[in-house]
Amino acid sequence: MTNNYSTNTLKSQGLPLVSYIFLLILAIIFPVIYLNSLSGELTMTMSLILLAYFAFTPLFIFRPITFLYFIFLATPTLRFFSQDEVFIKIFDFPINFNAIIDLSILFFSAHYFFLEKGRLLDFLKGKKFILFFLAFTIFCFASIIYSIDKKSTFEELVRLITVFFIFAYSYLAVIDKKSFSSLIIAFIFGALAPALVGFYQLLTGTGWYDATIFQYRIQGTFSHPATLAYYLLLIIPIIYARLTSSKNKIKSISYLFLLFFYAIISVLTFSRGGWIGLLMVILVYGIVKSKKLLVTAFVLLLITYLLVPTINSRVNDVFEPKYNSSFSTRLFIIETTLPAFYNAPLLGYGWGSFESIHLKYNSEAIKYESQQAHNDYLRMGLQGLLYKKLVI
Repeated sequence: MTNNYSTNTLKSQGLPLVSYIFLLILAIIFPVIYLNSLSGELTMTMSLILLAYFAFTPLFIFRPITFLYFIFLATPTLRFFSQDEVFIKIFDFPINFNAIIDLSILFFSAHYFFLEKGRLLDFLKGKKFILFFLAFTIFCFASIIYSIDKKSTFEELVRLITVFFIFAYSYLAVIDKKSFSSLIIAFIFGALAPALVGFYQLLTGTGWYDATIFQYRIQGTFSHPATLAYYLLLIIPIIYARLTSSKNKIKSISYLFLLFFYAIISVLTFSRGGWIGLLMVILVYGIVKSKKLLVTAFVLLLITYLLVPTINSRVNDVFEPKYNSSFSTRLFIIETTLPAFYNAPLLGYGWGSFESIHLKYNSEAIKYESQQAHNDYLRMGLQGLLYKKLVI
């Protein structure tokens, strides 16, 4: 079975009903985009991005794997540049480009699952983690009933489902080594634009301003430096695996450049979580693959710690936190919000509701740039022990 099979299926059976529904929605959205653009509610750039995206939807329908290429290559950059422009509201939910992408993931996945329902059923059979995911999702949906922030709960549920859909979509779309390799390459080079933007921010002294260290930190095309660091950490081990298995000199040089470039950008986000993740990657690969790599990497990191004042200060702050440091703030978030756990230890306050809990229990939270937990255990604990156990 190949991806041509999906195309031939569409031609022989016609578009499924869900495709016609989506095309009808597109027919409604096009005029809305155009009118909003004329009225000045959307910039011309945003209008062109949306129109170009919708123009590609037939390709996504007839060649399903191209949608995955788009997700891996383009969305890490486009989501950032288009997240603030809302072109319509539905039941008080702002629909921007990010929402369009999430809804598109649901649609194109459902469309592809319909085409490959036989293989999808084979994929679902005998996999215990699917049952855990379904149970987890059911509990999350049920939490809408008592959630203190139903809107956020619904938004988080959509994000949760899109993650699983992309996983299943990729599993079905990858039918041979060539398609797998193509997706991996798209994933690797999809990080290039965010990393280059981060490099530009480094050179120009722009990005995300951190008041605790009184300087800008590179964030690339993401909303926070830590997010860029974690994203690059997903890709660095993959690049190293491609590098060590490559027999092509040009490809090897390209992978080596990207490996060092992504690693340097990750370190210079000044994300301590990112640093810990990078250390773990080096530790695992060093023990399993190369003791020489392990020693060399740790020597370089030690030199970096000694020579770069900001890195030195950020590391030392963990052991001797200053009153105005981000580490002290996160300890304060735990201290102020943890009492909420004892009021609803079993079910919590609804999936995705931490920001509302934070605002309720921490009077200082309104002043923070972000009301997030910065701690997954705290966040899941306040969303309910049942959810936490299902995740684990």
